[in-house]
Amino acid sequence: MSAVKCFHCHEPVLTGDRFTSQLDNQPQHFCCAGCQAVAETIFSNGLQDYYKFRTESAAKVSAMPEQLLAELASFDNAEVLADISRQHDDLTEIELSISGMSCAACAWLIEKQLKQHAAIASVAINASTQRALLRFDHSQLPLSQIIKAIAALGYQASPFVADQEEQVFKQELNRYLKRLAVSGILTMQVMMLAFALYFGEYTGIDASHEGYLRWISMLLTVPVILYAAKPFLISAWRSTKARQMNMDVPVTLALYYTFFASSYATVFKTGEVYFESVCMFTFLLQLGKFFEFRARAQAREATSNLLKIMPVTATLLTEHGPEPTSARRLQPGDVILVKAGETLAADGTVLEGNSSVDESMLTGEYRPIAKAQGDAVLAGSINHDGLLHVRVSNVLAHSRLGQIIQLQQQTLSQKPKLVEKTDALAKYFVERLLVIAVLTFLLWFFWWNPDRAFWVTLSVLVATCPCALSLATPTAITCALARLNRRGILIKNAQALETLPEITHIVLDKTGTLTEGKFSISKLTLCSDQFTEAAVLNLIANLERYSEHPIARAFATHLTEQLPLTDVEVSIGAGIQGRWCGETVRVGSAAFCQLPEQPDAMVYVSLAGQALAYVQLADKLRPEVPALIQALQQQGYRLGMLTGDSSSQAEQVSSALKLDFMVKSCSPERKVAEIQQLIKQDAKVLMLGDGINDSPGFNAAHVSVAVHSGTDLSKNQADVVLLQPDLNLLQQLLVGGKTTANVIKQNLAWSVGYNVIIIPLAVAGFVSPYIAVIGMSFSSLLVVSNSLRLLKK
Repeated sequence: MSAVKCFHCHEPVLTGDRFTSQLDNQPQHFCCAGCQAVAETIFSNGLQDYYKFRTESAAKVSAMPEQLLAELASFDNAEVLADISRQHDDLTEIELSISGMSCAACAWLIEKQLKQHAAIASVAINASTQRALLRFDHSQLPLSQIIKAIAALGYQASPFVADQEEQVFKQELNRYLKRLAVSGILTMQVMMLAFALYFGEYTGIDASHEGYLRWISMLLTVPVILYAAKPFLISAWRSTKARQMNMDVPVTLALYYTFFASSYATVFKTGEVYFESVCMFTFLLQLGKFFEFRARAQAREATSNLLKIMPVTATLLTEHGPEPTSARRLQPGDVILVKAGETLAADGTVLEGNSSVDESMLTGEYRPIAKAQGDAVLAGSINHDGLLHVRVSNVLAHSRLGQIIQLQQQTLSQKPKLVEKTDALAKYFVERLLVIAVLTFLLWFFWWNPDRAFWVTLSVLVATCPCALSLATPTAITCALARLNRRGILIKNAQALETLPEITHIVLDKTGTLTEGKFSISKLTLCSDQFTEAAVLNLIANLERYSEHPIARAFATHLTEQLPLTDVEVSIGAGIQGRWCGETVRVGSAAFCQLPEQPDAMVYVSLAGQALAYVQLADKLRPEVPALIQALQQQGYRLGMLTGDSSSQAEQVSSALKLDFMVKSCSPERKVAEIQQLIKQDAKVLMLGDGINDSPGFNAAHVSVAVHSGTDLSKNQADVVLLQPDLNLLQQLLVGGKTTANVIKQNLAWSVGYNVIIIPLAVAGFVSPYIAVIGMSFSSLLVVSNSLRLLKK
C-alpha cells in the first residue's frame, strides 16, 4: 500500500501514478479521477489559494454519473423552480444546501467560483450552516448549471426550501438583534450621562446643566422603553388579561414605573432620575433572552430542513414521454420513472423493473430490499441499481414519510410537560410582590410620609426586581450549552438539561446508532480447500468493483491484487458475474448462484457452478459501545433497544450487550407505543437514535438524542445532537445535566434568599432607589458568576 496521500482529500493513493497532474509546476498525486478533476478546476480558475487557507482536508470526490447530471435539468422546469425559489424583480432567489464543506475556505472557494458568472447577482455562503443564498438570472444561467459548477469543485448542492416556521424563526432572530442593539448602544450613552449627574451631586453642578443632562437622558431612553422593552410590556399585558402573572409583570412595572417617575422628575425638576437603570434593566434582560434564543437558532441552523430530505423533483411518464415535474404535484394514478441513485418521490407500486431499494432511513432495516413488479415502494427511499416504473398511490403529503411527519406533530403535543421551577416560583413571587408594593405605597402615603411613598415603592420594585430570579436558569443553561458544545454536544432544547438528572430508562436504536451503519464481513465459510479465505475475498472484491451496490463496499478493503476479469455482468437485485481463468464466477443471492440457502448467509459465491463460499454480513458495533453500556448500567440506568431491523442480528446485539429489554421489527408507531408504555410506568425516558423512523419516538421521549451520523430529520427533531462520532458523549451529557441542575438550584436559592432579606428593608424605607439598583445588580452579578463556573467544569 502506498504511503502517498491524495493532494485534494488526503486519503491514501492506491492507484500509483495513474492520476497525476502538474500543478504550479509540481507533480501532485490523486486517489481518483474525481479529486484530480476538482483540483485541476480549482487551479485553472485561479483559486489555488484554497489549498493554502483550508483548515481541514477536503471530502473525497465522487464523480456524478452522467444520468444524474441529465436529471439536474428537472430543476430548470418552471413548475419545479417555482416551488423551490422566490422571485425578486427580474432575479431568482434560492437557498442551496451544500454538503462536503469542511471549513471557511470551502465557502470562500465556492463564492469565488460562482461570482465569476455574470448572471449571478449575489452569493452568500454560511460555512457553519452549509447553506448558500443566491440571486441569479435564470434566463441567462439555469439552476442546473450552477449546481454543476459547484459539483466541479467537489461539493454536492441541492435546493433548500425553508418552511414557514423557519422563516418566522429568522425574522424573530432579527428582531432580537435589533432590540439588543438599541438597548445596548443607548445604555452606554445614558450611563455616561448618569456618571456626570452622580459626580455632579458631590462636586456641585449648575441647575441648567443638570436639567440639560436629564432631558438628554430621557430622550435617549425613549427608544429603549418604546421599542426594546416592548416585548415585556406585551407579555405582561397578555398574562394580566389571562390572570396568570408571569415574570414580565414586575419587570414591566419596574421599567415603566421608573421611566415615568424619572420623566416626572425631569419635567418638574424634583426628585431623582434613574434612566440608566431603565436602559440597563432592559439590556440585561434582552441579553439573557437573546442567549437562550440564539442557542435554539444555532441548533436549528446546524441541522437541515425537512424539505432537504423529502424529494423535490420527479420524472412523470406521459403520452409525450418522460417529463420533469415537482414531486409535490404528483397525484394518485400518475406513473413515474425512477432511475438508479434517485430518491423515490412518492409511495406507490412497481409496474415495471427490478431493483434493490434502501429503506433504512424509514424502517431501520439495514439490508437493501429487492423490488419487483407488484411490490410497494416508499417515498424518501433510495433506488440503488435498477430502473423502475412506479404508479403513485398517495400524494407526497399523505405518503409514509408524510405520515411519519404527522405522527411527530401528534406525539409532540403528547410529550410530557415538564414543570419549570422558575415558572412556578415566579408566579408565587410576582403575586406577592405586587401586593407588597401596593401595601407599601398605601402605608407610606396615608400613615408615614406621603412625600416618600412614591420613591419607597419604586425602591421595593427595583430592589426586588426579579432580574436575578429571571437570570438564574437562563445563565446557567447558557454556560452549560457553551461547555457541552465545546465537547461536541449540541443542546437544542434547554429544558432537556433539567430533565436529564431524572432519567431512569435509556432507549437505543440499533442501525447507525449502536452499530456503524455499514456492512462488514462477520463470517466467511469456505466450501473448497483449493482457495484460502484471503484469495476468495480478493476474488469477490475484484468482481464487486464493477458494482455500486452497498454490499460491494463491504469487500472493497479486501482488494489485494487485481485479477483479469472479463464479461462482467450485473443482474439487478440478484448479483454480479464474470469470467476468470475461463470459468464463470458468480457473487450474489442463493438463487442467482444456483446454490441452496444457508442460515444467515447474505452473499453466495460460486465458481464454475460449484459453491465456493458463503458470506455472512453484519453491521459492526461501534467500538465504544460495550464499555459505555456497561458504565450506564452500573450507574443504575435501565437500557433497552427498539429497532426496525427484523434480522437475527437484533438478538445478537441485545445478547452481547446484556440489555434489559429489546423489541425488533419496530415501526415508528410501535416505537412511540413502547416509549409511552414506559412513561405510564413512571419512567423518565431518554431515546438515542439516528433515523427518520426514530423522529416520532424522539417526540414521545422526555429527552431525545441524535447521533453524529443521524439523518437531518432526526437531528431536527432531537433535543440534543452529538456532533462527534463518539457515543461516550452520552455519558458526558448525563453528567452535564446533573451539574447544571445543581447550579440552577444554587442560583434559585440565592435569588429567593436575597429577596427575602431585601424586601423588609425596602418596605421600611432603609433602601433608597440608588442602593436598590446596586443591590439588584450585585444579586444578578452573583448569579451570573456562579453560572460561569460551569464553563470551567
